[in-house]
Amino acid sequence: MRLKIATLLLIFLSTHLCAFNMIDYKVTKDESPFWKAHYDIPAYSAVLVLGIAGYEGSQTRLGKTAWKSIDAAVMATTITSGLKYLTRRVRPYYTDNPNFWDEKGRSFPSQHVAGMTALVTPFILEYQEDHPLVHLLWALPVHQMVGRVKSHAHWQTDVLAGFAVGAISGLVAHHNETPFILDLTPQSLSIGLKYKF
Repeated sequence: MRLKIATLLLIFLSTHLCAFNMIDYKVTKDESPFWKAHYDIPAYSAVLVLGIAGYEGSQTRLGKTAWKSIDAAVMATTITSGLKYLTRRVRPYYTDNPNFWDEKGRSFPSQHVAGMTALVTPFILEYQEDHPLVHLLWALPVHQMVGRVKSHAHWQTDVLAGFAVGAISGLVAHHNETPFILDLTPQSLSIGLKYKF
């Protein structure tokens, strides 16, 4: 219920903020190698987290956190896919108008940012007390946010909404005692390769 309310609030705020042009504007396009990396980082991060989850299983703190991270990413991807279909905002590639919503639009919210934020949030929440440097992981979704805007893939409110969806998904997954995805998979996945050798 809280997740639905937060999502509806995000849609309302983003549409009203861009209606007054308070946040959204087209920046100078920049696809230098540093910013262009925003295309690949979520995929590499997801593979890394899947590897940790498969190796550790759910019997260790790290493994359980990795499974929660996967839960969060699946949740964020599902929510952003639905919102893209419902809102249909046109990307800055195709228009200078942030208030252009059309049936071909898929800009709001940013799925890359939501997924990246969802992947790191459970790790940050789990380890922040023991290892404060884990907060450096926030640099990954921030890089996504800037890179997506600079490449004209998204408006500013798209990436802000994506960050919020990812953070909420990560928070929900972190507070679940058992990762949801493990309930849908064979029991052997929760053991992990680490314990088979």
